[in-house]
Amino acid sequence: AFRSLCAHLQDRSDEVQNIDLMTLSGFCRNCLAKWLVLEARKLSDELKQHQEGGDGCVGGSALVDTIENAKEKRAVIIQSLDALGYDETAEEVYGCTYPEWKKRHAKKATDEQM
Repeated sequence: AFRSLCAHLQDRSDEVQNIDLMTLSGFCRNCLAKWLVLEARKLSDELKQHQEGGDGCVGGSALVDTIENAKEKRAVIIQSLDALGYDETAEEVYGCTYPEWKKRHAKKATDEQM
């Protein structure tokens, strides 16, 4: 649903300005990008809590290897979630960097929009 929303907004970049979105819905493209970063941090924190709690499994060497492999993959995911920043998420939402989008599509807000 999120990717569809982003694609929909990207297809209408010339017609729908952020101020229009904010006025009608209370959020804009920038909000979506910021929310992505916040959710990445929440997911990271949840994974960290799960990791600190331990897996509680005891078993043969194959099972231990599988658990260690899962822990390594979880650590990589946590690192990626923690590294995700606004510029990356804005590019996902806008379909290009924010400065590039602004240069191509942003229009000065009218008095009526303000």
